Amino acid sequence: MNISARYHIPARKLDFVNVNLTKDNKLFIDPVKMKWGTSEIDKICFSKIENFVNLMIKLARNKEYGKLLTFFENFAERNETRLGYSLESRYGKSFGEDGGTYLVQLLSRDNIFESGFVEDIFDFIMLIPNIGEDKVSDFITAIIFSDLLDYTQFQSEMWNIPTKNFTLNKLCWNSESEIWETRSANLPFYDDKPIVFVPKSFVGEKYIFSHIKLYRDIIIPYYKDLQAQDRSGRFVVKYKNGRKHVLGNELRKEYPCTKYVILDFIKKYDYIYREYKNNLLNT
Repeated sequence: MNISARYHIPARKLDFVNVNLTKDNKLFIDPVKMKWGTSEIDKICFSKIENFVNLMIKLARNKEYGKLLTFFENFAERNETRLGYSLESRYGKSFGEDGGTYLVQLLSRDNIFESGFVEDIFDFIMLIPNIGEDKVSDFITAIIFSDLLDYTQFQSEMWNIPTKNFTLNKLCWNSESEIWETRSANLPFYDDKPIVFVPKSFVGEKYIFSHIKLYRDIIIPYYKDLQAQDRSGRFVVKYKNGRKHVLGNELRKEYPCTKYVILDFIKKYDYIYREYKNNLLNT
């Protein structure tokens, strides 16, 4: 059952995602969509994401890993939104349950943040291994969850959706005081569990800016060009008529679509990545 059916609201008039209340909705909060958004909530939420990532970078560069870990340990999937895989345990633990510890361990032994490769949430998406769209969406949701609570209360009042008061059992990030805190809110509910709305403008089925897209659009074509220009290229077949053919499948075996290959490419050709990123984000 969708929100619109439960409360007899025309779906096309809803500003928020018309989620199915009985299952996960395979949608993810995309920071590109938030960056491109023009509404007040787009601007406020994207600014809070930027501020949190800047804080994370500062702590990593200062090697304050203990404090960083306390921030990450409180990240959790928010089942209230019904987005992503929050109700399906087979997709693994939440960001805070395993990804936070993993990320702090990564930062403590690597120089990804300290060297300046990660400047914002988009570099975070691109470069941090083992963190896909689902966990990035969880990460973002946790940062802006207090704003989503306020948004949900406003939308519920607008549409006369019944609510009741919930004290949430997971902490919420307070961006002003930079602490995790307990929140209570009057929220709609289904099966006696709270529901939190997410603006339609925030979400998509696939990320606009992703390592898979960079790999397909930039990395493989660039390596193909390098091979074609190399007289002794290992992945080049030469024909008698002078034509050359780059063996794309063999090239992809040599450079598989992993975050480690992505990071290696960006370290070597940072200017290519930055140009691609700027062009895509500022279209």
